[in-house]
Formats: sequence, structure tokens, C-alpha cells
Amino acid sequence: MRKKDTLLAHCLARAVVDDAGGEEAARAKYGEDGEKARAMSVFQQIKLGTRVTPKASRTAGFIILWAWAMKSEGKDAFTITEYQRFYNEGERQAYRSQSEFRDLWPEFETPNELARQIVKHLDKRPSPLSMPTSIPVTA
Repeated sequence: MRKKDTLLAHCLARAVVDDAGGEEAARAKYGEDGEKARAMSVFQQIKLGTRVTPKASRTAGFIILWAWAMKSEGKDAFTITEYQRFYNEGERQAYRSQSEFRDLWPEFETPNELARQIVKHLDKRPSPLSMPTSIPVTA
């Protein structure tokens, strides 16, 4: 069975591509299979990772929050307005988050499709709210 990558790993990879200026520019800069990126010095790799990590982590967080809101509301899809209202977030910030999402995931208008996958995963796990809030410990 093939190991699945995390959402953050996907966002980081996509942020590197975005930072390069798109897929074609990334292929030109890093090679078809990333061989030029692997040939970079460790310092250059760390510098690149440091540059793209903030946007990648904000986007991953946005997708997770979108999924949690969908799950909490029992909906199969959400709009940016519903997201904004659920989290009581300002309109500008919500649209900035969606814009960054679209930078990294241009094939999607909203995170709905990705969020549905996350909701399925969350449905398999017990809710943290159903866990005991205290556990007796004997010393």
C-alpha cells in the first residue's frame, strides 16, 4: 500500500511551484523530476522551504477549517460566505485565504472537494467531545 502524503506536504509542494511562477517555470527552474532542486545546497533548500512554508501552512489550515465547518454544519459543500459566518471572520480575511488557496490549488474554486475527503477521515475517528474530560489516576 502506498503511503499517503499529508495535506501540508501537498501544500508545500504546490507552494514551491507557485513560488517559481507556475508549473512550466518550476520545471525549468528545478528540472522535470526535481533533480535541480535536489542538487541545491542544503542552505538553498532550507531557504526555499522557509520562504514557502507560511503560505503553505495558512492554506492547509484554511482547508482544515473549511472541512471542520462543513462537518459541524452537516453540509456536503460550503461557500466562502458560510465559512466567513461560521468563524465570524472578516470578509477581507476570508477572501485573502480563499485567494491563497486558489494560488496553490488553481483547479478548485473552493476547498469543498478536499474538505469532503477530510470529513470522511474525521468521521472514522471519535469526536474529541465524546472523550472523557477527566481520567482517574491512582498514584
